[in-house]
Amino acid sequence: MAQVVLGVGSSHGPSIQTMPEMWQRLGEKDTRDPRFDYQAELRSAKPGLEREIAIEIQRERHAAAHAGLAKLVEIIAQARLDIIIVISNIHRVRRDHPHPVFGVLRAESFEIEKRVIEAADLDAKFSGQKRRAPEQLIPMPGSAGLANHLIESLIDDGFDVASVDRLPEGLPLDDAYSFIYDHLLNGAAIPVVPFFLSRDLPNQATPSRCHDLGAALRRKIESWPTDLRVGLIASGGLSHQIVDEDLDRAVIKALVGGDAAAMRTLSRAQLNRSPGTPEILNWVTVAAAMAPKAMTLIDYLPCYRSLAGTGHGVTFGYWK
Repeated sequence: MAQVVLGVGSSHGPSIQTMPEMWQRLGEKDTRDPRFDYQAELRSAKPGLEREIAIEIQRERHAAAHAGLAKLVEIIAQARLDIIIVISNIHRVRRDHPHPVFGVLRAESFEIEKRVIEAADLDAKFSGQKRRAPEQLIPMPGSAGLANHLIESLIDDGFDVASVDRLPEGLPLDDAYSFIYDHLLNGAAIPVVPFFLSRDLPNQATPSRCHDLGAALRRKIESWPTDLRVGLIASGGLSHQIVDEDLDRAVIKALVGGDAAAMRTLSRAQLNRSPGTPEILNWVTVAAAMAPKAMTLIDYLPCYRSLAGTGHGVTFGYWK
């Protein structure tokens, strides 16, 4: 039978993928982001952010983030994984395309998009342009066998899981998944099964439902009749595009303490304060799958990029 031997949680995003000298540009983009009220955030921001956005502090946080990534790379390599399930969400969802609460990509191979963020028009995603940045398409091995097993067995267990057999034309998997290839696998061709967990309202599962999903996911993986070592990766989170240190620290406390009740009762209002923060649900799912093991925290880095408190609660952890 398959065996789950490792769980990983890793932030992704431009705070990690760009040099800190570009964070000011990201902060300027935040002033035009229609998904939240920048001026309201500026008025209510905590004091002391002048220091947080100093380039010296940003450089320290960036260096610490890459030290955390290096630790995860080492841990993943030591686990000798045969296959990985990446739990995250597609960032670019067109309004006329299906957007399931839960879904699995059932494919023997698929393409991921490596974005060149430094050359991006950071406002393009708000103006409806098709291409947000120069991109490179990279082929990735999948596992239709494991994907099909998960879909069928999770449905048997009461979870309505969409079967995604191919990606829409022109929409390869974005940096929620390519980040894993670029920064955690060092280009190793380990088969990946993308598990889609919507972060968007109204089609967003509750924290309690995600916790139930994680427990079921572990059972279904270990009922797969193959002798393989399986890893789970929660890609994304914690709070962003507005940093919420109180929420982040409460989530980390629950993950490190294995506190299922706290994970199940996370405030949906707080999770949805800014568009990226619901990616915390990915971590809740992996935490439940790895229980009773609790998460080991590698680092938490509140990476601010504006006086309004915009930025990213960059976090790295693992279960083994």
